[in-house]
Amino acid sequence: MKKIITTIAIFAALITGSQAQDKVNVNQGFWVIENNINLPKVQTVKFYSADKRLMYEETVYTKLNLKKKKTLVALNQILDKLNERTAYIESRNLVTLSLNLKH
Repeated sequence: MKKIITTIAIFAALITGSQAQDKVNVNQGFWVIENNINLPKVQTVKFYSADKRLMYEETVYTKLNLKKKKTLVALNQILDKLNERTAYIESRNLVTLSLNLKH
């Protein structure tokens, strides 16, 4: 009986603690954050088009917190701006500037 109650309690905690990822519109493209175990504060943010071509890449020297809505919104806005542009991107610090990160 004790095992059943414990199992039910764990299962209920897992269900309530889970969070689904927002739906991604692949027609617009997507972004990926890559990091290295040896350098945890150095991350590379890559933005891809709908046909999986790399549009933009930037290395940031701080850990991005993907649990913050501000970070997700900023990355999605950059992706939208990149999709609107057809010319070469002049700024090489789009992520750093939009999230007010230190260089």
